[in-house]
Amino acid sequence: MNDQPVGGTLARIRATLPALLPSEQRVAEVVLARPKEVIDWSVADLAAAANTSSATAVRACQHLGFRGFQQLRLLLARDIGAGVQQVNPEFGPDDPPEAVASAVFGAVSAAVAEGMSTVDTGALARAADLLTGAQRLLFVGNGGSAFVAQAAALRFVSTGLPADAPADAVTQQITARLLGSADVCVAVSSSGANELTVRAAEAAQKAGAAVIGVTGFARSPLIGVTDIALVTGTSSPLAAHNVMSGPMTQLALLVSLHITVGFRRTDRSQEVLEEVWQIISPDQRRS
Repeated sequence: MNDQPVGGTLARIRATLPALLPSEQRVAEVVLARPKEVIDWSVADLAAAANTSSATAVRACQHLGFRGFQQLRLLLARDIGAGVQQVNPEFGPDDPPEAVASAVFGAVSAAVAEGMSTVDTGALARAADLLTGAQRLLFVGNGGSAFVAQAAALRFVSTGLPADAPADAVTQQITARLLGSADVCVAVSSSGANELTVRAAEAAQKAGAAVIGVTGFARSPLIGVTDIALVTGTSSPLAAHNVMSGPMTQLALLVSLHITVGFRRTDRSQEVLEEVWQIISPDQRRS
């Protein structure tokens, strides 16, 4: 945790929380809900707030990836001192639309800003290599992650790579089963627990394709069926309002991979982009 980036402490906690024991999860939830108070607490104060023992509070900190409670306090203090925004938006029914919009934009901005703090850069590099060399791409996502998969597929098509993103879950599984060893399946699930998405990833793996999982949590069913896991876009389980900041962050990560692949496939991507531009804007292209 010595290289923990500024602003990434709470994101790390959210990403790891589901893997903790229930008593340890209570400790993590207190930290997520009351970070400014925690920096002034003792480990006994944290344990009392979580209704557990001091030993459990210390173990929770260690299982979250910190050396102990003192390092957690120092990193929280650093983030708060740097003016890092919290992801949870605050608004109510009496607020005007512009106040709600401002809170939502702020929440999404904060989530995207801290998104890289949970990404394994080695895994990101391997994912870029796989995508660059892939013969065919399949993006799968359901529920709130469906639009991420479809938007990413459209971008990769513009890079000259055959890419599909079926909306129907059954079609996703059938298409995944028809992939080959030179193909890549990108499975997107913020929770990592969407059964339909996990099934599609399993089908792709059974077919011999490589599977890249994009999710918000470090321990989840999806992680178990992927070759490369990209963890980003965790959203607080304590948030009063769901602004889908997780999927937005995951889309940002996939856009970054699309750009990287485009740099590596310059000739083909430029050719495709020229053709697409002529299709969608012929008048402007001639002007």
